[in-house]
This record gives sequence, structure tokens and C-alpha cells, in this order.
Amino acid sequence: MSARLLRAASAAVLALGAVLAAAPAAVADDVEVEVVIPDVGGLEVTDAQLRWGLNLEVGGGAYAGGCNFLSAGRAGDAGSSRVWTQDDGLWAATDGDVRVEKPDATGAWRTATWAGRCLDRDGRPVQASSPASASENQVVLDGGVGSVDLDEGTATVRWTGSFTVAFYGGMTYWSASDPVLTVEADGTGTLTATASGYAASMADAGEWAPVPPTSVTLATLRGVELGPDGFTVTPEYLGVRVDVPAGGTAQAARDASNAAFWGAFPQDLVRFQARTGQASYWYTSGGARDAAKPATPVAVSWDASSPVPAPVAPPGAAVPAVPVAGASGGSAASGGASSPVARAVAAASDVASAGPAAAVAALQASTVLAAASLIPAAAAVTGWFVLEGQALAWSVAGLLGAASVAVVGFVKGWLVLPWAR
Repeated sequence: MSARLLRAASAAVLALGAVLAAAPAAVADDVEVEVVIPDVGGLEVTDAQLRWGLNLEVGGGAYAGGCNFLSAGRAGDAGSSRVWTQDDGLWAATDGDVRVEKPDATGAWRTATWAGRCLDRDGRPVQASSPASASENQVVLDGGVGSVDLDEGTATVRWTGSFTVAFYGGMTYWSASDPVLTVEADGTGTLTATASGYAASMADAGEWAPVPPTSVTLATLRGVELGPDGFTVTPEYLGVRVDVPAGGTAQAARDASNAAFWGAFPQDLVRFQARTGQASYWYTSGGARDAAKPATPVAVSWDASSPVPAPVAPPGAAVPAVPVAGASGGSAASGGASSPVARAVAAASDVASAGPAAAVAALQASTVLAAASLIPAAAAVTGWFVLEGQALAWSVAGLLGAASVAVVGFVKGWLVLPWAR
């Protein structure tokens, strides 16, 4: 070994010995070393996204006014209970961080349009006679701020913005503002908001009064599992009982015919809707469109630029048009009468011979006739609903059919005016 290598090796041994000798001294000096382990589960969010369609009814066909739909922002004052027009400026596809989207035929999500608000993903008008027929519109809110703890399974996120739910083409509507999501460690949670809207008189559509802003629970959540990107969960509805405010349509009894979709939205939301005339649209009321009422999945993403997949609502159970006894081929809408007017007259005749049960069934839409709801659903007698541009004959037929059934019902004492009870 050369002298140079020997000297280098000796120096290395001496250096190692010095380090080993110093180690006990460091311990003896009681030097404390603090190690901080970062909390990898904690997350502050600044642009969270909330996406929800509420239920299929919110995008379904209506027995008057064309359809039900969502609108971005808090809709202004229509002045009375009436169908909206595009020129009113009440409807909006976007408003700040809020937008309304619909799927197209390929399943891609597109910003909603006024012209397409009553169309399904294939461009067909949504049908009131089928709870499975819906536009599938969803409201999307970005810009949510709050905190998420993935380890603890907790989250609190707040959004700024509003969206509006319009039924019967806008004849009755309400808005939800500034939603707040809260998720507890046990997987339960709530989505709350400030609700507002307008109440109208059943007897006089000219009477119109604002409903004071009210804090409501839009959704009750269970089984929430927070993921690194967010979560998707279906809010509670199935199996939920609700106390209906005085004067409203009672929640229907649960039986084999409705067990698959029987339930209700949160109690305080139903209580609020009693003031807008929409209460029975948020629970099983015994109406023909009950299958469209269960809550659809809600999706929450921690980062709006990288959202979790948009939830797709399962199709509602197919419910046929209201049957009328004696009609050839089943329902009045598909019976053997050759013209719209002839069908309406035939339907009224069949109802007269069928008795009071058929009279009530023929007049129900998503609520029964005796409901203290805002919009009477007489057009359900033929299974038709009026869309813009439909032929005059169909409009006349619907009016004739509804009037015929109503006259028969009132003469025989089967039907009574709900506000006269």
C-alpha cells in the first residue's frame, strides 16, 4: 500500500472514531430533537364543486307549462303564477359560479339552453305520462371553500350562489342559495341552503307573495366515504316518513305498488314547500309521478378542475298513463277513439261509468285532486300535456276532456273543490 493511501486510511479511521466518541456526549447533553409528522389527511379546499339533479321530477314533463326545469341563479319575481317565456329573463343557464348542464346523446355534459330545457338527451320532448322521461338536468356550483379531513372522514364546504327549481313551466318555483355541506366522522351529513320563493293562491293566480328566506335541509346523507378527489352518494329518500303540513296531501301508505320508490325529502324542506305549493312533489303522495320523486345522486369534488364523474340518475320506474275503465286498448291516451276530441269525450263517458275512484284517478297528476297544491292537474285525464306549438286540436281535446270529467265528478258528488272543503 502506498504512503498516500495509508495516510488517507488512517485519517478516515481517526475521523470515524471521533464521531463515535462524540455520540455519548450528545446524549449526555440531553439534546431534544422534535420530529413533526405532517397531517396528510387535512385538506383546505378553495374551488370545490357540487353537482346535483335533485330528482327526475325536476327535469320531467309537466301536465301544464311543458316541463319542470332548473335555472341558474335566484329567479326574479314573475308577478303571478304563470308560465315563463324566454323574454321574461327569469331563466338562466349560468350565473356566477353556478350553471345548469344536461347530457347529450353521447352522454357528454353540455350547458343547458332555453330551447332544450324540455328535451331529453336524445332531443325528444319529456313526457308527463312517463316518470322515466326526463331532461336529466343538473345544477353545478364551483368555487366551494372549506376544509376536508380524509383521515377523520369529516368535511365542511360552503358555496356562494343560487339555483332555482321551476315546476309547470315556471307557474311555481323556489330558489336555494349558498349551500353548505357538512360530513361527520360516522359518514352522515347534510346539505343545507337558504330557500326562498313565491306563494300563490289556488283560487286566484293574480295573488302573489314572496316567501321569506328560510334555512332548509336539501339532503340528508348516510354512508359518505370521502375519497382523495371527492365523493358521490345518493341522499336519503327511500323509506323516509314525513309529517305533511295541515291541509296538504298525506303521504301515501307504503304498499307493494310503491315500495320501490316510497319515501320523502327532509322534513323541513317539505314544510317549506307547503308555502310554495310544491309540498307533495317532494314525497310519495299517491300521484302518477311518484316514481320520479326519489333523490338522485349528488357528487362533490374537492377541485372543480378535476371533478369526480358526474352521477347518472337511474331511470325511474315506468308508470303508464292513468288508465280509464272501458277505454279500448287501456288508457285514454291510447284508446280506440280516432281523434283527440273523440278520445276526450270517450274518456269522460268511461269515467262516468267507472265511478268516483276513476274520476279522481283521471284528474291526478303528481298529486291527487284533493291536494292543497298550487296547480290543478286536470290535464292528466288524457295523459297529454301541452307543449309550445302543439296543434290546436290537442289543446281543445285536453280542455274538453278535463271539463267533461270535472262536470261528471261534481254532478255525481265524487269531486269537490279542494279549497271548499
